Amino acid sequence: MEDGGCGQVGRCGEHGKKLVYFCRLEQLKVCSKCAILGSHRGHTVVPVEEALGELKELLSAHLVKLEAESSEQTSRLEEIERNMTAAQEEAEMLQQQVQEDFATLRSFLDSEEKVLLEWIATEKQRVLEELERLKAKCLQRAEHLSLLADPCKAMLQTTNLSDVFKVLNISSDGCPYETVNDPIVRFETEKFCGPLQYKVWKRMLQIIQTVPEAYTFDHLTAHPHLEISTNRRSVIPRCESLPVDYRDGRFDSCLCVLGTEAISMGKHYWEVTVNKKAKWDLGVAYSSVPRHGDIIYRPSRGIWCLTFRDGYCYEACDEHDIQLEVKHKPNRIGIYVDYEGGVVSFFDAEMMQTLYAFRTHFTDQLLPLYSPCTVEEGLPGDQRITIFKLNM
Repeated sequence: MEDGGCGQVGRCGEHGKKLVYFCRLEQLKVCSKCAILGSHRGHTVVPVEEALGELKELLSAHLVKLEAESSEQTSRLEEIERNMTAAQEEAEMLQQQVQEDFATLRSFLDSEEKVLLEWIATEKQRVLEELERLKAKCLQRAEHLSLLADPCKAMLQTTNLSDVFKVLNISSDGCPYETVNDPIVRFETEKFCGPLQYKVWKRMLQIIQTVPEAYTFDHLTAHPHLEISTNRRSVIPRCESLPVDYRDGRFDSCLCVLGTEAISMGKHYWEVTVNKKAKWDLGVAYSSVPRHGDIIYRPSRGIWCLTFRDGYCYEACDEHDIQLEVKHKPNRIGIYVDYEGGVVSFFDAEMMQTLYAFRTHFTDQLLPLYSPCTVEEGLPGDQRITIFKLNM
């Protein structure tokens, strides 16, 4: 039987004719009488060869889609495997780096502890030896005085004047030892007191490669409505334009200023105090960033930036803005750049919690980019942002 009971294979069960047509509506092969007079009258019928060709075209199109999707999944699988390999390698490298960094810190602390304990032991030995010397002299003097005192005590009982006079002369003139008046030394604990951990931490900074760097603002790039402090570590937005020279390197539309120190290698970290400002922009940009007209914060434009608006909204300006969930509003933002590693990270500098990290590949030197934005009406207090300087 063929196609839903239409007769023997190749023949119509009702009319006995060959099944040479295909009914598209019911998707069955039919004979000529079925198509003209029978139950398939009025349906769209085509020759079986034509229907087969059409179905094969549909099948081919479906196969193309399946192969395309299969190719896409293969590519995706390869990407997943590459990422798995990269994750394994990067995690192992990071673990090794962490172990090396902490080993360096432990070695430093062990060395500091050893030096300090040896110093304490040496000082203790010196003090004890000096006290032993004084003790010996005191005992020697006391013993001699006792020898002189005994005859004096005996003469107190006699009535012989010459004997008393003789003993008195001996006691007064026969003392070969000087009175021991050397100062009594003590163990001076105050030499070792004070903020021990802080002192060690300050020395530890000498071995730490990345500490907050005291960067400065390049006043020649500052928008005319931005005032740069004398020490060039603070920038204050102003309502009125300042009397500045208009140069090609100065921003004329965006209220931005660049940092003075260029970054073209190594790892760098600095912090910016934002206090209670309700809006600001912080990041890094290629030194070739446009200074005229509006600029767009995008990595594809050579800018990696974090923005803050309305007193609560933090956004990472990736190729699409990414709103961040920040529970603790930091007063200071840390910015970390690993040039060779292609990393720009932003931190809550008080909690040392990562806010956002960009991964990229740098092709030009970078400059820090800052904006305190416009003057915030009704906001009391100072509206400046300041580059934090770690006082040593």
